[in-house]
Amino acid sequence: MDASPLDLIGAARDAGYDGLGLRLHPSPKLPYHPVVGDAPLIRQMKHVLSDATLQVLDIYTFYLEPTTGLDDFMPALALGAEFGASYVLVQGADPDWSRLVDNFAGFCERARRFGLTPSLEFVPQRDLATLAQALRLIAESGQPNAAICVDPLHLARGGGTPADLRHLDPRLLPYIQFSDGVLAAGEPDLELAKRIGLGERRLPGQGMLPLADLLEVVPDDLPLSIEVPRPAGATMTDAAWARTVIDETRRFIRARRGIETE
Repeated sequence: MDASPLDLIGAARDAGYDGLGLRLHPSPKLPYHPVVGDAPLIRQMKHVLSDATLQVLDIYTFYLEPTTGLDDFMPALALGAEFGASYVLVQGADPDWSRLVDNFAGFCERARRFGLTPSLEFVPQRDLATLAQALRLIAESGQPNAAICVDPLHLARGGGTPADLRHLDPRLLPYIQFSDGVLAAGEPDLELAKRIGLGERRLPGQGMLPLADLLEVVPDDLPLSIEVPRPAGATMTDAAWARTVIDETRRFIRARRGIETE
């Protein structure tokens, strides 16, 4: 997460990813490297992305908070469209449900101007915490260009299971995030999750999440957006960690499908 945009793109290229997401808007308490308005950096990023034939799947993260000014998001949305992104990750961090519905509807309208689909990520430690709440928000906003971003760790910590996805409209699930993780003692419990904050992520197969069950209920060709932060204190390079993550993810998927690995 602390990699610069060019280092992130280079790591994805060298590790053999098909694409990546770009952080074009700051997220609370996470590293942020500004891109919007930096014309030389944007040119470099476009050049490297084109040479590497990397797809920009989504841009992130846009938080709907009590003081959110939706027009403040417009420059980042416009830049995401320039990079060829399809989705824009949005989270709900507002306890006022009526205001959250209005802001999400307005966000969807603005994203639509740039051909972007808001991908609504429910996060147990935030106000929009569960799959059921995300589905309700989409329904009440009445916007046609909205989707759900399912993170397996968030799904489990919010009390959900892969079976909850089985009957979702496929339009609502254009891709999923992918990682393993560990629930703390007493979870799932939303009040506990809000106190703990970020959960503990691990490489696929090294945690306790039902990832095999998750892959059973989504289409085989659904894009997986892998999210496994480099462990604190790890000394490997960005490229080495990116390679480890994709190799372990592919190994997990091959094992699940009964394909022998070399």
